[in-house]
This record gives sequence, structure tokens and C-alpha cells, in this order.
Amino acid sequence: MIGDNIVLIGMPSAGKSTIGELLAADLHMGFVDTDALMIKKTNRRLRDIINEDGLSKFLEIQEATVLEINVAGHVVATGGSVVYSEAAMKHLKSSGRIVYLRSTYEEIEQRVAPDRRFARNESQSLKDIYDERIPLYEKYADITIDCSSKPAEEIAAEICSSIKNGK
Repeated sequence: MIGDNIVLIGMPSAGKSTIGELLAADLHMGFVDTDALMIKKTNRRLRDIINEDGLSKFLEIQEATVLEINVAGHVVATGGSVVYSEAAMKHLKSSGRIVYLRSTYEEIEQRVAPDRRFARNESQSLKDIYDERIPLYEKYADITIDCSSKPAEEIAAEICSSIKNGK
């Protein structure tokens, strides 16, 4: 597995960063969070980019940030909207395996803070983006992990098992 990344995709609040850090520690790999890279690159909060510059600019910055990632042997936690960029997903897929952390809409709805601003148009509800993104997550996934009602440690262990078994 040396040089092979594990890339986590899924809805906002699916646990990509939390699970990614656990997985990286378990597998003795580095960890990269694309949202953290965007914050560092722009010196702004993600919600401020969306609120002040709009969704298109946010997605443009996200794509550019992902395309700059050049690591091996890392777990990469992505922003939930990364699947809107075919170029970003092609880049991520070329460096490793894509793991989709699948959660039910009801679980995501419970986890998302009411004031959380994420990549969506003002007219879109959380359910709208859930329905819009699920086919994209499924399209790009090499491995799908059902995260329903499971603790992060169990999900990380399941990913480790899937990777080691070549699934």
C-alpha cells in the first residue's frame, strides 16, 4: 500500500475528517483534509468564501486546491462537494482508492448544525443536495462503507479491512 492514498468522500457531517484521522493513525499514514487546505490557502473560513464569493468561486477554489495535492501514503478527507469536479475526482482517483462514507439522509440531517453553511445554492435544501450528490458519490467510489449507526472507530476498522482484502 506504500504510495497509495485512501480518499474519503461523502456528505457534510458524514465523518470524513474524524474517520480520516483515525484511519491514518491506524495505518501509519499521513493525513490531509482538503477543507483545511482551502482555509489555509485563502486565509478565510469556507462559509465566508461561499457567502461572499458565491458557490461557483468556492467550487473553483476547491478544485484548484485538490489539483495541487501531490502526496502518497496519505488518507485524504475531502469536502462534500468535491464530486462536482470531474477533474478533481480524476486526480484523486489517480492517486488512490476512493472510499464513499454512506450515511442515510436522516443521520446527516441530525448531524448538520442548523446554522452550517455548506456548498449549495441558497434555494437548495439539505435534502436537495443529498439527492443530487448520492449518484456522484456512487459513481466515483471504489469502496462504499455503510456508516449508519456505527461509531467512527468501527468505520475506520471496516475501511482498513476492505483495503487490506483488496475490495
